Amino acid sequence: MNNIFSGLSVGLRALETQRKSLDVTGHNIANANNEDYNKQRAVHKASYPYTAPGLSNHGGAGQFGTGVEIAEVQRVKDQFINSQIFNETQTSGYWEEMQRGLEKVEYILNEPSDSGIDSSINQFWNSLQDLSNNPSDNAARNMVRENAYNVIDSFQSVENQLNDYKKSINENLSNAAADINNITTKMADLNKQIVSVKGSGQNPNDLIDRRDALYKDLSELINVQSRQDAQGNLVVSTNGLQLVNGSDAYELETKSFTDDNSIPRNEDQLIHSRTGTELKPTNGKISAWMDMRDEKLDFYAGRLDKLAETMVSEFNTQHQAGYDANGVDGGDFFKPIDTTSDQSAIEQLDLTAAIKDLENGLDKIAAGNKNIDTFVKLDTKSNDLEGNYQIEVTDDGSGSFDLTIEDLDGNNLYTQTGISAGDTINLEVDGSGGIQSPTTAVNTDNFTLTVNKIGNRNISLDKAIGNGENANELGNLFNSDQVIEGTSLEGYFRTIVTSVGAESSRSQQMKANQDVVLKQLQTLDRSISGVSLDEEMAKLIKYQQSYTAAAKYITKTEELLDSLMTIV
Repeated sequence: MNNIFSGLSVGLRALETQRKSLDVTGHNIANANNEDYNKQRAVHKASYPYTAPGLSNHGGAGQFGTGVEIAEVQRVKDQFINSQIFNETQTSGYWEEMQRGLEKVEYILNEPSDSGIDSSINQFWNSLQDLSNNPSDNAARNMVRENAYNVIDSFQSVENQLNDYKKSINENLSNAAADINNITTKMADLNKQIVSVKGSGQNPNDLIDRRDALYKDLSELINVQSRQDAQGNLVVSTNGLQLVNGSDAYELETKSFTDDNSIPRNEDQLIHSRTGTELKPTNGKISAWMDMRDEKLDFYAGRLDKLAETMVSEFNTQHQAGYDANGVDGGDFFKPIDTTSDQSAIEQLDLTAAIKDLENGLDKIAAGNKNIDTFVKLDTKSNDLEGNYQIEVTDDGSGSFDLTIEDLDGNNLYTQTGISAGDTINLEVDGSGGIQSPTTAVNTDNFTLTVNKIGNRNISLDKAIGNGENANELGNLFNSDQVIEGTSLEGYFRTIVTSVGAESSRSQQMKANQDVVLKQLQTLDRSISGVSLDEEMAKLIKYQQSYTAAAKYITKTEELLDSLMTIV
């Protein structure tokens, strides 16, 4: 009789075990499309056996099986692959945001285009070439001034957009800190629940899945490390500072900070609220944002600022070397840059008040050229000179130079020998158009020639508006080599653009490589932990058949019991 009742118990355990196994299988099938879910497995084991009573257990075989039970519902997971995914997620987040940031810089520079800095420089250059051909045309002079404004506007527009982008990164940083605090708070709450469930001897598989998903989200934002303690808590830290410990979460905040020299920095920094320590992430999205804000944007803004400062300095120097429409020596075209100012060179970009003057500003553009060449420098002391001449400087064979001035018909007007390099010759134009040394003790010279080396060229003493050589020299500044770091102003800007493009291309390649690595790891992880519907359907059939067999076993045992009760 006892054996029959124990048979019912075995059958009942079998029914319960197969039903629970079906429940686990159903749970897997229900979460087949849940990316954060890891499949579970019901682990069966034989229940504790029954030992026949007796001093020496001579009543029979000794132990009798009592059926089956579920030892545990196991979470199928390869922790090594899991940790690799977390690590690669950090790197993937970094390159994703770095690529996005550099593409944003490319968009701000807007090259090549019809409205960027390069286009405005080309338009300015074209207007200077037009002015050199038509220096008496006020429309040509006006185009020079208007295109100069366009150059200023294009520089300042790019700088403003770069500054706005830096501000948006600060906002992203503040939002990311709030996201991190939200994630760590949830993880701390999950730690508490997981420890409680583990304490009852059960496996909190679904809670661990949720915690792992949060940890993955956290890894995408910032470089983190973790370890699991004996109670099942996940202890999370970054750069040696704890973010989660047990049921406690430590918040991050953003605020301005000071550097090692106690100088305040304008950009927000990430602060560990409990310790007040500044965090400097080394991976993840936040690291990319901070690298972009504190390094990349400052670097490119600095290069543009240097370009603007050099453009102003070189342009003003050449502008001063010419004369304006009234024959007056040229002054500054752009406002000089104050290198001691807190403002950047681009912020200071502007035309001088003389050039901006609506009534007389166009006449102040120095299109004429009084410095005819590097071999000799011409300086006219009088604004009403006239005459065209040919200058020739030759080597006399003893280390000195001979100077010859002829008219355009080849008639010799003036000769001087034994001139050393750098000597200035004082000359005047007589009433008949000839050239001679000043005839009185009083300084009556009305032009000078400073000899530098041998050469031959025609010159004009006429400071009339018709001379547009300086406008041509001003235009050449944008294409001439050795103006800034061994290249031209336009070439320097193009190196900035190509540098951004090269870095953007590299970040795109790094992101693509990282995506491949992460995809391979995720595929491998899903092959182990992902739900296979085919596999689960096979389990359904297996557990269903086992359940049916257990039910038939109980039925047969019941028939035996009925037969026995009939006999009794």
